[in-house]
Amino acid sequence: MIRIPYIVNSLLPLVGWRQAYDPHKAIDSELLQSESGLYFQDAHPLMTLDNIMAVMPEELRFTYPEWNLATPYKKGQKVWHEKCVWIALQDNVGKEPPANDFNGDFSADFGGDYWRAYNFFSDFLTQQMQAGVTQTVQTFLQMKGLLRETKDLLERRTFFDGAGRLNNVQPLQGNVVGMEINPVRSMGVTAKIERIGLQMTGATGSVRVYLFHSSQPNPIKVADLNFTKTNGGFQWFDVKDWYMPYISDSNNSGGSWYLVYNQNDLPQGMMAINATKDWSREPCMTCNPGSVAGWRELTKYLLISPFKTHAYETFAQYPELWDVEDNIYTNTCNYGINVEVSVGCDLSDFIVEQRMMFATVLQRQVAVNLLRTIAMNPDVRVNRNQSNVSQQAILYELDGNPQGRAGGLGYDLKKGYEALDLNTRGIDRICLTCQPVGVRYRTV
Repeated sequence: MIRIPYIVNSLLPLVGWRQAYDPHKAIDSELLQSESGLYFQDAHPLMTLDNIMAVMPEELRFTYPEWNLATPYKKGQKVWHEKCVWIALQDNVGKEPPANDFNGDFSADFGGDYWRAYNFFSDFLTQQMQAGVTQTVQTFLQMKGLLRETKDLLERRTFFDGAGRLNNVQPLQGNVVGMEINPVRSMGVTAKIERIGLQMTGATGSVRVYLFHSSQPNPIKVADLNFTKTNGGFQWFDVKDWYMPYISDSNNSGGSWYLVYNQNDLPQGMMAINATKDWSREPCMTCNPGSVAGWRELTKYLLISPFKTHAYETFAQYPELWDVEDNIYTNTCNYGINVEVSVGCDLSDFIVEQRMMFATVLQRQVAVNLLRTIAMNPDVRVNRNQSNVSQQAILYELDGNPQGRAGGLGYDLKKGYEALDLNTRGIDRICLTCQPVGVRYRTV
């Protein structure tokens, strides 16, 4: 198990870009960060912002949706309006981006209280950096044979089998209800919610589900699940990247996770169907031996406790973690929730902790990708930058002589990968254990 988004966000500031001399071509300040002191322009003389801009797809700006008067926008969302891309500075509805400045120049600083002009060239550079980080990590894992250390410990296991009886309806009491999940306390082990299941009756509509961690006031994940079944039906919902790691940038080590919904926010007339199961003890061996095996496999890595707590009045508008001391544990209720979960060995934290060793390789990987784009010019953009150097010359700089000359930036990149080493043996008792070599005896 590898948390690529987490690794990408952690490794992006490793290598930065030097700012353009021309203020009209300035890129976002976030791209200028360099924790390692390395810059992409230093990887090769052709790695200039002008050369990269010359082969940037012109259609990139049209990937953003048109601004709409009735659409609510969140901070950070981007829209296309009046021949310019705008980024929201704060949540807003019906706040139109400025039409133009006095000279028709959409600089990054121009805008109002709700929007500012967005530099989509910076967005293109960010996409290239993200792709470079992902490629660097995946190539490193394959070359070093570390994929075997990302094994699955528990693969797509549901909290329980079966469904609740249709007349076993859970009454609404104005509570926040759900599951407290405590993964095994072990470095390098991460649980992931694959799907969330709901069994409801009385009405259909959107159910907002939250994932909290005990170390953070704000929810880690939020999803609106469009429940469409009627008369007590059950429905699964896929969720993306709902990881529950031992430690990460968004949560402290250990702690508890809370998967909940607010009963006050349920659509009018909707109520949960309870699947009766005692979560405090192992199922009956003689009654259902199959459930016993699944229970033992699940509880080896997860401790699950259904609970309820009173929902304060502003929870729907400002969802925050409640005082967990007020949790009332209800071991025979599931509040209509089932979960499909996986647990696996995770090298993400070790890669992030030792990210400095990836700086040179990341610099070269992004440079190789961009120089190959310049050489191939997939959008066939003809300009002075593109005609500066021939395709053959760039490919020679990348791959060396086809007749066997060992050299070029691609060769340097390969050597950089070979020099990387991440020793994970003996770090953790479950996933990254010591593998004793021992002594082999053989006859002569």
